[in-house]
Amino acid sequence: MKGHSDSDAEHLADYINQWHEYGDTVLNYIRKDPSFNAHSGLSMKYDLISDSIRTELLGMTGNCTLSDVAYVKLHTSLYKDNKELVSLKENAAKFFATLDKSSAYDLEVHRALANYSKFLLSTKSHGIKSRKELMAFLHEEDRHFRTFLAHIDECSSIGMTEITNHTADICSAIYKSASRNKLPASETLVLMSMRTDRRLILNAQVCRDALKRGKIRDIIQANAYLWMILQPYLSMDALAIAMLTPEQAQLMTDIAKDYPAIITRLEGKHLVNKEVSNKIPAQLMRLYISTL
Repeated sequence: MKGHSDSDAEHLADYINQWHEYGDTVLNYIRKDPSFNAHSGLSMKYDLISDSIRTELLGMTGNCTLSDVAYVKLHTSLYKDNKELVSLKENAAKFFATLDKSSAYDLEVHRALANYSKFLLSTKSHGIKSRKELMAFLHEEDRHFRTFLAHIDECSSIGMTEITNHTADICSAIYKSASRNKLPASETLVLMSMRTDRRLILNAQVCRDALKRGKIRDIIQANAYLWMILQPYLSMDALAIAMLTPEQAQLMTDIAKDYPAIITRLEGKHLVNKEVSNKIPAQLMRLYISTL
């Protein structure tokens, strides 16, 4: 790794995967001593080497594009080969594949958001007490979310705090129920991860399409849409990445490829600073590596 001030995405992903593999081997050996005393010197050396590897990797990120970020994240998830999660994902993917069969609601924006908030408040008040109720919630919430996306360009001046807060409270309650085995823990984790993936990718796709069509009013909207495009590359952790469907992973790749042209177009309209915007992918890569 030393001497490579820059590296392409494939080499960077390969270095990270080798680091994970060798690190796991050493950690498994260290963990054979339950008190960690016998291998305390080895543990310290492991930490020092890990820090050194991380520093070398960070030094390779200077010219990273958003496509590089997508490639590295998609190819370095620690959970990609977890057999239990892969099995649960396959079953959950069948459910999520049916969601588009239920169309978004054909409503005026204020009515749509009022219904969305009312649905969330009702769910929060009733609670989700079974797997059946969880699946019903995910199905109906998805319809409301897609209805919101259909009106996203009209929502900048409408307060979304109530919907955001209700959603956060419901998700927190779901995770709490799963931790107490009131809901199937592993399946709930997979379902909720795939829910988040779907929302992030759909949101990014809608904003990408709007930016490509030039449907932008001002600097505030341009930056808001760019921020939503970047969310999958910023917010998705290793589990979320492993839960992406092949179609979603391809969309993540395609949106990243469109990023440079979008930035160039927005700069031509004096809506973004191209130099600053083109530095964002490198920062995202550095952030990702820092969490490894």
